[in-house]
Amino acid sequence: MKNQLLLALATVLVLSACTSEAPKAPLSEQNLEFEIYDSLVVDYLGNVTLMDISPDGKTFLLIDQNTDSLLLADGDGQLIQTYMLAGEGPENYPKSRLGVGKFLNNDQFLIPTMGGLFVYDLKGRLNKRLEPDFAPQINVLMPYSEAHFLIGNRVYLHFPGRMNEEDLADMNFNQNATLLEVLDLETGKFEGQVNLPKESRFAQKDESINVIDFFPNLTAREDSIFIAFRNEPKLFGYQVNQLNSTPKTWDIPLEGFIENTSWEGPKDGSIDLRRFFFGSINDLYALNSGEFLINYQAGLSDEVAAEVMSVAGSDFNKIFKLGGEKNKGGYILFDLQNSSPIIKKPEVLGSINKVISRDEIWFSLDFANVEQDYTVIYKTRIISR
Repeated sequence: MKNQLLLALATVLVLSACTSEAPKAPLSEQNLEFEIYDSLVVDYLGNVTLMDISPDGKTFLLIDQNTDSLLLADGDGQLIQTYMLAGEGPENYPKSRLGVGKFLNNDQFLIPTMGGLFVYDLKGRLNKRLEPDFAPQINVLMPYSEAHFLIGNRVYLHFPGRMNEEDLADMNFNQNATLLEVLDLETGKFEGQVNLPKESRFAQKDESINVIDFFPNLTAREDSIFIAFRNEPKLFGYQVNQLNSTPKTWDIPLEGFIENTSWEGPKDGSIDLRRFFFGSINDLYALNSGEFLINYQAGLSDEVAAEVMSVAGSDFNKIFKLGGEKNKGGYILFDLQNSSPIIKKPEVLGSINKVISRDEIWFSLDFANVEQDYTVIYKTRIISR
């Protein structure tokens, strides 16, 4: 009997050892890649990207970047609706979109613009127009980024411009204005929230901050909003019910990231192209795993940037083409401590359109290198090799 008990115990220990997972390597040592495992194919010829998916997963909201036409498709890629809502017209939104449109529910979607937020039903009929009580001051538009997030009955969005007259007069609004607007969908009231965090290096300067360096990337998860400025490798986290409290702050290890420490631009007021080739955080996504998916570029040294300018001369297209070829970076994961190496990406993939989770990341086609006579949006997940 005693031997039988010992044998049973040994069997349990062996099974336990076999079924227990080996400890994972730190994120900084993992080799990750995007794996394509599904796609949405739509019989439509154009430069199309996915903006959002309805909460029930049945309806896809897309946009043709060439025409600003909106498309609705079902999960099989069948077109449900196509309409042009941008431009002139009593129910149209102005073309200056702040970001992509998103579903409010299964029957309505919201388009954020310089003129306010426009709510449409699936037939393209305007249900509501929500306008701020101030004139927005926006120098940089990112129409294909995520500019707003819905949490409960409130919309959180980057909508700068709420400032005092004295701030507008001396152009110090970058430091004194609020970074976010919170819109109550029931009352239609906008409220300015979140000042420049004191933990940011941008808060250490008295003069105005160049908007290219300062542009904030937003993301949200559950009851929290996260911000990362374009030229600062830090992450700031706020709970939505404590937006004006001191944020949690994390340093993001980004290999070779070059920060701009030259605060003064050209004296003649011309565009300082050098600013476009410092390190940049271009996209930020909060994953339900607790990690963050970040798209960044490390930037160019002064010597390499000068070489690019010298070779390209005054040809803007050539400057950005050469600079882009030399500017290294890509997508990485950040777990609040470590960053992964660059995640490998199949050549057919373009840019991320929509992130649902680590196991559902939607990419557009790489239009620069692949031509199709139909629209395809790739569904991917992050795997470890």
